[in-house]
This record gives sequence, structure tokens and C-alpha cells, in this order.
Amino acid sequence: MKKVFKCFTALLVLLILTSISALAAVNSQSPAKQSRLSTNSSYKSYEYLLDSYDINIVVNENNTFDITEYIGAYFNVPKHGIFREIPLRNKVERLDGTTSVNRAKITGVSVDAPFTSSVSDGNRVLKIGDEDITLTGAKNYVIRYTYDIGKDAGKEYDEFYFNIIGTQWEKTAIGNIAFTITMPKAFDADKLGFSKGLSESTDSTGITWQVNGNVITGSYDGILYAGEALTVRLELPEGYFVNAAFHLDFMMILSFLVPVLFMLLTVYMWKKYGKDEMVVETVEFYPPKGFNSAEVGFLYKGKADANDVVSLMIYLANKGYIKITELEQQSLFVKTKAFKLTKLKEYEGSNENERLFFAGLFNQPKKPNLNDLKGLFNQTYSVQPTDINEGIEEVTSQELKNTFYVTLNAIVKNLNSKENKLGIFEKSSLGKGFFIGILIAIVYVMISVKPVIEYAGTSSLLIALLFPGIGFTILFAMVFGKTKIQMKIFGLVWGLGFGGAPWASMVLPALRADPLYLAAYGLGLACVLVMVIMFKLMPKRSPYGNELLGKIKGFKNFLELAEKPKLEELVMQDPAYFYNILPYTYVLGLSDKWIKKFEVIALQPPDWYAGSTAFNMVAFGSFMHSTMTSAQTAMSSSPSSSGGSGGGSSGGGSGGGGGGSW
Repeated sequence: MKKVFKCFTALLVLLILTSISALAAVNSQSPAKQSRLSTNSSYKSYEYLLDSYDINIVVNENNTFDITEYIGAYFNVPKHGIFREIPLRNKVERLDGTTSVNRAKITGVSVDAPFTSSVSDGNRVLKIGDEDITLTGAKNYVIRYTYDIGKDAGKEYDEFYFNIIGTQWEKTAIGNIAFTITMPKAFDADKLGFSKGLSESTDSTGITWQVNGNVITGSYDGILYAGEALTVRLELPEGYFVNAAFHLDFMMILSFLVPVLFMLLTVYMWKKYGKDEMVVETVEFYPPKGFNSAEVGFLYKGKADANDVVSLMIYLANKGYIKITELEQQSLFVKTKAFKLTKLKEYEGSNENERLFFAGLFNQPKKPNLNDLKGLFNQTYSVQPTDINEGIEEVTSQELKNTFYVTLNAIVKNLNSKENKLGIFEKSSLGKGFFIGILIAIVYVMISVKPVIEYAGTSSLLIALLFPGIGFTILFAMVFGKTKIQMKIFGLVWGLGFGGAPWASMVLPALRADPLYLAAYGLGLACVLVMVIMFKLMPKRSPYGNELLGKIKGFKNFLELAEKPKLEELVMQDPAYFYNILPYTYVLGLSDKWIKKFEVIALQPPDWYAGSTAFNMVAFGSFMHSTMTSAQTAMSSSPSSSGGSGGGSSGGGSGGGGGGSW
């Protein structure tokens, strides 16, 4: 009997332990329902509470989600109802540091109560309730919608990364949270993970779940407060989702279409208004008659620059007004080349720019002033008797620094005057460049604004647009323009610093966050490049301008290709031929080639040249190279101005959003 009793007792204990173990296992996967928050006096200060939040998500094979939300609200004060904000754009952030962006489409919205739907601040807003009715106490809502986030952004895997509860619920507490997620096909449960709390939290304490086939069920036994989220992430094999949509919003479509349309418009404008007639090049041994070297530079390029003006030094020297003497300056460690200009006689010609150049050399301002430069944009520069030192006969390259720039800029401005441009270009083509500039600016803004705002917000927009725009414009102008190597290096360094650093820190991360933005930006820049080329080509030569260009191009070809016998013949006819042509070679970029051609042709030294060694063409060429280089540096330099000094995290997935009461 005792044996039977002992066996019965042992069996009873075993049954009790088994029952306790089974109950514990069930509780570990699905804890007991919490009490309602509305019955807890600690939450009486909240205007409204979410007593329960039960979400059912059916994940479809095309990466869309059929979502049903059962929300149990409780109003401690009279309210019309709740509103629900569902994101239309998601920035997905993973624990490995990678990010992506998707644009969601929301369809099939239904609510078991009166509601209105609108879009605000990147969210679909469902305003649920009746403005004529207020509620207190408990109210249940059922919200259904399909959430489509389009193609999966992962390159080596697919993922289901979703905020079951989002971070944007306002001033409330959420309890009794449960979820059911039905996947379309099998998956690896070991790659499933959950997190809860404030953004970027990886804490999963209190979250329990179980997997049964393709269905995930679970709950959270804690309370979520404003700013806290509950998130699921499941890494899936590449190709798990198929036939997902490719989403483009209206602004994104415009970002692709507008640059192309504007580019085509500028090409059309160029073909209609700016395309030059064919230039007929004639064989010329001399430059067009009646034009000095600076004017030929303007006629050839359509725009004069500092190099063209500096060539007048050789031009006036060859006319007998100036003597150029080679100097050496001793610095702390090395000797450097310099020059001295001596006035041989007063200027007797009638050319206004030649007169200004000569006066600028030998009538130096007493007190160079930066304000002198400002007047150049309002009136033609002129030398006033009260502003000059009378009777100067000599001036060195050092003395020209930070003073002659006023004269140089005045002559450049005169040469590039509207009257001169109308003389060689068709009037109908000149105004189109400004219009193309506006189109370029619009394209630049369009491809930059949307990604920057979505990534960094409006507070960074001005810097992200202005600094790269200015920096890169100056960089390209200096690097690809006709500037000396020192200026190219300066432009590269300064442009990358002023424009490149803000672009790399503000614009590039925004573009990398979304491949569509990167594609639109790349396409836009390609279109801008074509538009810039059209901008440069837009001015159309008039028949007279085309005729002069043909003469200058023919003259330039002769300078490049002329053989020794022909040059000797021209020197026999005019012993000063080499020196007469020399200033023109500087504006045409052929001075070194021109001088080299005469190394084997006997020439007398010019009266205006005084070198430090015996005259020969090699020494003269070296002298002219160093003199013109230092002349351009000295004549264009200006005083510098001073200035003052699972792999997921909470809230990191798509969807979620939030809401509030009203």
C-alpha cells in the first residue's frame, strides 16, 4: 500500500512540475495581458492614453504590407478623437552604419470612424473623429491600409525592417502592445530581431515572440512613452521580394526631366541665335590693320583679359615710347628677375586705351586706394592731376605692384564694353547668355534642394547651395580658364576648401542616402556642363566680326607654321618685322614658338631693350619670358583686403510614424 501511495505521490509531483514548466514556457512567449493604463492613477495627468495597440501586418511578396491597427484609446479630457501620422518617406538606419531612403505609397485606407486624409510634413495624416462631437473615456479604432515601400534597397540581401510603433506619438503612454506578422514565404528565424525605446536603442527587454511557420506573433510587456518605438528587423535572402514597385514622386520626376528639357532648350537657342557661320581663314602675314595687340586679343577671343592689356607694354616699347631694362633683385637667399621701364617720350597717339596704359605707368597714384577699383564699374577710369606724381621718368616692376591694377582693370573694362561687343557679335545673341545662366542656376538648385532638405533639413540649405556653388564656379573658372599655373593651383585649393568641404559634408551624404537622388544629380550636372558650353558658344559673330576672326586665325596659323625662308623674306622687307609681331604673339599664345623660330635668323637688338648679357635670341627669349611673367604679376596685383577672424535599432526602420489627439 505504501508503495502504491509513493508512486501516486511521485506521479502527482511530476504532473505538477510539468504543468508549471509548460505554463512558464507559454508565459515566456506571450505574457499575461497588462492591466489598462486608464485604471492606474499614475496616468491621470495624460490627456489621452493608448490602453492597447494590436497590429496585424501581412507582408506581401512585392514588398507591400497590408496593415490593420487595433487601437484602444482612453480620453481623460474631452477630445474629438485621434490623428494618425504615417510616413511617406523613410530614412532607414542600420547598426552596421549603412542607410537608405525609400518613398512609401499608402493605399486602401479605411477607418471604422469618420476621418479625413491629408498630407503634411512628409506624412499621410488621418484625422479620426467628428469635430461636432467630443469624447471622454474609452474609444476603440480600427485602421486599415496598404503600405508600399517599393524596391528593397539592400544590395546583397532583402529585409523586413519596420517600426511596429513609431517615435512620433505625442504626449501619451502606450500599453498592452501585441503584434502579428505574416511573411509570404519561409525565412531564417535566427535573423529575426526586435528593439524598443528611444531612437537608436537596441534594447529588446520585455519583448517576447514566437515563430510558427511563416507567422510571427509577440507582445511587449512594458510601456512606450512619447518618442519611443518598437521595431522589428528580419534579414532575408536577396530576391526574397519580387516585382516590387519603383517609386518616383513628382519632384523627383521633375529633377530628371527639367535638366534635360533646359539643356535641349539651350542647344536650340544656340542653333537659332548663336551658331556662327563658317569662318573663312585667309593667309595673313600681319594682324588686321589698325588694331593694337590688346584689341586683337579681344577680337580673337571675344573677351579681353589682363594678358591682352599687358601686351601693350611691348607694343608701346616697339613704337618708341618705352625702354625695358632687365634688373635683378636680391632677396634673402636668391636673386629674382625684375625690370625697369623708362619713358622715352610722351604718348602722341589717339588710342584711348594706349594713352591710359602709358599714363598708368608714368603717372603713378600717390596713395593707392581700394576704393579706386569700385569706380571702374560705374565710369571709365581717368587719371586726375591731383592724384598723380608728375614728372616720373622711370618705374620698376616692384613699384607697379598694387597700383597699376586700377589702370589694367579700366582698360579691360573699356575693351569689353557693350559697344565693342556689338561691333563683332549679333545683338540677338548677346542677351541669351544671361537667360542660360538663369536656367543653369535653376537646374543646380533643383537637383540639390530636395535631397539636402530631406537629409539635413532647411537650416543647412543656404550653406549647402551657396558655398559649393561659389566655390566650384571659381574652381572651374581658374583651373580651366586661361590663368597661370599658380592661379590654377590656388583656384583648385581654394575652390575645394570653400565649396568642396560643405558639399562633401552636406550634399554628398544626402545623395548617397538615395540612389535616385544620386542619379538625378549626376544627370543634372551633365546637363549643366552642356549648358555651360552653350553659354560659352552663344555669342554669334556678326559678318564683320567673322571676317576679322578669319583674318586673325589665318595670321595665327602663319605664325605657327611659317618656315625660315618666308620669315627671312619678311625680315628683309621689314627689319623690325619680328618685333612688330611680337606683342600679338602674346595675346595669341604663341610667343615662345615665335621667338624660337628666330633663334637661327640674324636680328639686330631693338632700341627699347637693355639686357644684362650680350644680345642673342636665346637670351632675349629668356628675358622676354621672365619680363612678361613678372609684368603680368605686378600689373594685375592688388592690395589684399583683411577680414575677421537583427542589425536594427529602435525607430530605424520604415513606417511607424505616430499621432496624437485633437
